[in-house]
Order: sequence, then C-alpha cells, then structure tokens
Amino acid sequence: MLQRSNGLVLTTADPRDAVAVDAAEAALLRYGKDVALYLDSPAASGDCVYGLALAAAFNLMAMTAPAAARARPLIAAAERHVRGATPHERAFVAAVADWGRGDLTAAIARHRRIAEAWPTDLLSAKILHFHQINTGDFAGMLASLGPIVAAQPGLHYVHGMRAFALEQCGETRAAEIAGRHAASLGNDPWAHHAVAHVLDTEGRAREGRDWIAATSAGWEGCSSFMLTHNWWHAALFEITLGDHDAALDIFDTRVWGVRRDCCQDQVNAVSLLARLELVGLDVGDRWHDLAPHLAARIDDRANPFVDLHYAYGLARAGADEPLGALFADLAIRAELRRPLDIAAATAARAMTAHARRRYDEAAEAFATLGPTIGLGGSHTQRQLIDLCAVDARARRTDSGRVIHGGWSRPYRPTACAA
Repeated sequence: MLQRSNGLVLTTADPRDAVAVDAAEAALLRYGKDVALYLDSPAASGDCVYGLALAAAFNLMAMTAPAAARARPLIAAAERHVRGATPHERAFVAAVADWGRGDLTAAIARHRRIAEAWPTDLLSAKILHFHQINTGDFAGMLASLGPIVAAQPGLHYVHGMRAFALEQCGETRAAEIAGRHAASLGNDPWAHHAVAHVLDTEGRAREGRDWIAATSAGWEGCSSFMLTHNWWHAALFEITLGDHDAALDIFDTRVWGVRRDCCQDQVNAVSLLARLELVGLDVGDRWHDLAPHLAARIDDRANPFVDLHYAYGLARAGADEPLGALFADLAIRAELRRPLDIAAATAARAMTAHARRRYDEAAEAFATLGPTIGLGGSHTQRQLIDLCAVDARARRTDSGRVIHGGWSRPYRPTACAA
C-alpha cells in the first residue's frame, strides 16, 4: 500500500500507480485535455482497484453508449480485485459500479458518505457533483461541500466547487466571493464558470464580458466540454448586450468548432442556436450541420436534459427519422410512469413543437409541464425551456412576433438550504 498526495492510501505495490492516480485527479479538477489519457486505467498494475474504477468513471462521464460499454469491463475488473482494498477504495468502487448499473440514487448516497468519511477525495467529490447537476440536487451539492472545504481550505478547486453550488442555490453574493477567491488562488476554469453564472443571473452582462476577457486565456488547456461551455456563457453575455453577430461568431469558432462528437458540446451548440433564433437572428444552415452529429447520439440515453437538446436540434433540422426514434424511446420510458420520465417526454414534446414552429401545440404542452430541475442542467441551461415556453405562448395568436422581453430580465433561482 502507498500513500497518495491527499493522504489517502492506494492499494498497490507500484509507486507509479500513486503518481498516475494523482495526475488523473488533477486532470479532472482542471478539466484538462489530458483526461482522455486516463480512459484506460492510469495505474501501471492491472489490479489497482481505485485506478480501474476512476477510469470507468471517466468513461461514464462521456455520457455515450460506447463509453458506457468501455466502462463495464473496468468496473468488473475493479470488483474482482476489491477484496484486499481499503474501506475507502471499496466504497469508491461500489459507487462507480452503481453508476454503471444506472442506479444514481445509490451512487450519490455512496459518494456523499465518501465525502463525509474521506473529504480529501476530490475525484469522488467531482463525480458526486456531476451526478447532482444531472439530477438537480443542488442543495445536496452545497451540503456535501462542508467537510470537503474544511479539510482543504487552501485549495482553489474546493472554493470553485462551492461557488457553483452556492449560485445554483440562489446565494449569488456568497457565490461570487467564493468564485473570485478561488480564481485568485490559481487558474480554475470551474470557478471562472461559477462567477460567469453569477454575473448572468444578476444581469451584469458588461461585467460578464470583462470577466470572460480576463479569464479566458486560462481555458485553452481545457477539455472541449469546459472550453466550449465557458464560451457558451460568453455568447450569452453578447446576446444580452445585443451583439448577436459576436455571439454567432463565438458559436462558429468556440462552441461548435471544437469537438463535434462530444455530447456536451452538442448541448451547448443546440442551446446557443436556439437562443440566437429567439432574439431574431437568422442562423442559416447551421441546424443541418448539427443534425448528423445529434442523430449519432440518440441511442445513448444519457439523461433527459441531453435528450431534450437532441430533440430540439433534430426538429429544427427536419431530421424526422432519428427524431422519431428518440421519441419512441422517450415514450417507452414514460410508460414506466416514473415522474422524471413523464416530465422528460412532456418537455421533449413541448420543445419539439416549438422547434417546428407549432406554437399552439407547444404552448399546450408547456402548460402541463411541472418543475424541470430534476431533468438536469444548471438553472441557466434550463432557462431555454422557459424562453421557449414564453415564446410559444406569445406566438399563439401572432405568429410573426419575436419575443425579446424575457431575455433581459435576470433569472433568479430559488434559494435552497445548505
């Protein structure tokens, strides 16, 4: 057994394994391009259970069917070697195995226990936050950070994580303080992202533009998800400021021009094009450019939030065959009568009707849609649903009207308890 830099023990006899696992954790925390190096186990020894499980988790984070298939043998290998592992390692392997089986409730519960018992495990904490974003559990996200921040108060990553959780819970003042503090301690793209959320939520678009200018040089080493998503936020500031051409240029060069096979990049692209059209901009044939990349992902069943974006983009492109296949799957899941699946099918129906410019149908579907927080995504990302609903209602009796008013009003999430 060897001790890692965070004080936790790694079950291995090879010192290279501890170095590699630390490097993988650092890559995830900074959203580095080099995360891709760890999709196979980073450990040199094939029985390092923590290394196997974290490689499985990195694959599952891609939210694609092929990546999930790559994760399964890694999870199986970790489980085969878990007998001699530490309690911490066994808990981590079990949490990732729950995720691989699709049991997010169990995975979240295990990661929360890891945060309480071993708060220096930031890999587990980031995976926990990934799940909480995808299930809308922002109160739980904020609560889980208590022991983590207390254990590592000088580490900028934990303050960036806390800043995002605070903002999602409506605590924008505290979020901005935490995010700026994190950024002052080191280059932290997630902290930059959290402050951008605050500035967008509070309608401080000019400050947001300045924040992007001051921090964006630090994103060039990021994976496409973090790079394109932070630039997506930059485009929102430009839309609010009325510079739609600048926003469209960001789409072409910084959002859709990076990695078109990444589902998160696809979500950013669909959302940005939709918002540009909502303020009256002609986006040309860009929907047709997106369509084949979205069609390739419809069998992934990643999560409802991602599926909504696939549905909207395919509908705008007139790609009826893959859209029909996606809706067939959503209908099957809705027949299980789970509230989340029903909400996802309803939201997809409403968003698709809006994309097809069937505003009466869209308005009626939106009227039956309850809270969307459980579908996943941040409140700023889910705001697209609200914008389309407002647009559909306004256009029911005047099909030529373009709605601008709802865009400029700051969106304030409901505060949630820590």
